[in-house]
Amino acid sequence: MKLSEILNMPLGRVVGLTACVAALTACCALSAQPTDGKSGPPKPPPEALAVCQALSSGTACSFTSLHGAVTGTCWAPEGKPLACKPKGAPSGGLPSPKQ
Repeated sequence: MKLSEILNMPLGRVVGLTACVAALTACCALSAQPTDGKSGPPKPPPEALAVCQALSSGTACSFTSLHGAVTGTCWAPEGKPLACKPKGAPSGGLPSPKQ
């Protein structure tokens, strides 16, 4: 869109377009994964870590997250703490539970 076309628009449309662009930018920024300088899967929620503290790898586990009830197996990648890996999660990492 050319600048002359924007200048000829009613003020309400310009403000509306500006608001839409700002909202889309904010959504993209909020949905981006924090990298903290590292790449890889996100960290497991505290509930997934807590439920496996007294269990061993391969033991069935369950917990309640913000997304609802999660069942799985205690598992840990090398060098990481044991956590409840949701049933059906990829074997490469421990994704956020979605149920």
